[in-house]
Amino acid sequence: MKKFMTMLFLLVSLSVYSQSYLVMENGLTMTVDVNGYVYDFGHYTPVNRVTIKGGQYLVEDANVLVTVDDRGMLYRKYEMLPKKIIGKGMNYFIGDTGQIFTIDNLGFSILNENQEMPTKPSKFGGTFFITEADEFFSITSLGEVKKLKVDGLKGNDILAFGGNYFMTNRGVLFTISMDGKIFDRHQDRVGIIVKKGGNYFVDSTSALYTIGHDGSLKLPPLPINLKTAAISKIGANYFIDGAGKLFTVDKEGNVFERSVNYDLKLAKIISL
Repeated sequence: MKKFMTMLFLLVSLSVYSQSYLVMENGLTMTVDVNGYVYDFGHYTPVNRVTIKGGQYLVEDANVLVTVDDRGMLYRKYEMLPKKIIGKGMNYFIGDTGQIFTIDNLGFSILNENQEMPTKPSKFGGTFFITEADEFFSITSLGEVKKLKVDGLKGNDILAFGGNYFMTNRGVLFTISMDGKIFDRHQDRVGIIVKKGGNYFVDSTSALYTIGHDGSLKLPPLPINLKTAAISKIGANYFIDGAGKLFTVDKEGNVFERSVNYDLKLAKIISL
């Protein structure tokens, strides 16, 4: 296993923990931490040069990897990245030669190569993927690739692929924790998933559910200004409605409305 640390600049306090980003039309880049707070540290991203995006990373010009760590800092490094990406999620991407690049919570990019790698990944969620042989793998917050044990479940059974959750064609929900454990939520009766975020979703009854870092499922109280039908831009741990109002989801699954000094209807790149 190799780790690559990319040092760009240190602009934020060590007390800040970031888990996603939001890029405006003019390139201004904001971050959202695990507690659902939004920060503008003066980062800029050349929008027209972004070729790949995930939940906590993006790629510029096919060879510049930009990651966000759990303190809100951005790291940028020139790397020998795969010429073709066959699959990606919130914290990983897979090249056509089978190389799996993962991003951990410290912003390290990890090339997983010193272990038995899965063959022929074919279906991709935010923190998990499935092979053609119906093997399930998760990516932990430490960037580890873990094989999941899901008896009797096949990739073709999955109707909706979310960030840290998925739903089968029988309406059974599964959630995944940050340490790579999977939970069968068949006892929780939720509707068909119609809007898929990183750690939340909206179902066919317009209810908004969230998933905590421990894999727990929650139906949280919502801010008074939130109408789930108006959600138009969906990110890793935040979403924006048609009026440009911003809402975030923290690591426990709570939902907050946040104010920023920008017109978020002009948001260009969403972290998912």
